[in-house]
Amino acid sequence: MPVQFSLTDASSGDVIRSASNRLVRYIRSLQRRSVRHEERAFVVEGDRAVRDALASGASPIVIALREAESFPNLEGGESAKVVAADIFQTLCDTVHPQGIVAVFPFPTHVFADVGTPLYVIADRIGDPGNLGTLLRSAAAAGVDSVFLSPGSVDHYNPKVVRAAMGAHFRIPIMPTSPEIVDRIAGQCELRVLADLGDFAAPDEVDWRAAATLIVTSETAGPSEFAIGFATRSVTIPMRSGMESLNAAVAGSVILFEAARQRRTM
Repeated sequence: MPVQFSLTDASSGDVIRSASNRLVRYIRSLQRRSVRHEERAFVVEGDRAVRDALASGASPIVIALREAESFPNLEGGESAKVVAADIFQTLCDTVHPQGIVAVFPFPTHVFADVGTPLYVIADRIGDPGNLGTLLRSAAAAGVDSVFLSPGSVDHYNPKVVRAAMGAHFRIPIMPTSPEIVDRIAGQCELRVLADLGDFAAPDEVDWRAAATLIVTSETAGPSEFAIGFATRSVTIPMRSGMESLNAAVAGSVILFEAARQRRTM
């Protein structure tokens, strides 16, 4: 069961020193995927990540600071809750936390209807670091939306959030559904699967058209859905006997080729 929490539960200026404090229990409960999605809230950890989320316009539910830490010019820092160091450690997913965590509500994301979209489908990407890095690259390359197929890791997983470096607040990210798949197909005749094999290189594709890139797990390979949904495949030429790149690197290489071409539009 989720921990019922409101700011009045931590309204005192005293340092929180109890592991049973409602604020502590609430933040810790968000380490579980089921609770995150029930509460529709997730944890952002680290000074840069929290400031980046605030700069994007996101409003935190609560900010917690480790006792004796100072974060000058932190928006909303005057209302942050101070937590004893040993208790603060239990709020964090990292071994050596920076001393600040914040809870944010899930961003409200809708399907981006744009004239010439560039979409990404993450196909069964189960590694949190890979998915987070792919999300970061997608946001940097100007992708309009990222869609996650069944079997992909939760994009609010703490490791994904850290690797994404603020992408959650800057790009729509949502699971696939039959309706979304139909809408993508209606907008994008060009649906490109990043795969291994004797296929064209990414720079041989005209990415200036409405396009969807499908990035798959290096370990599992493309799903039946990905193979059936794609209209063509590309492969990244490699030398030195290397067989493949991980999903994040491969996706990033292709996305920045697409971004390079789209700068001429």
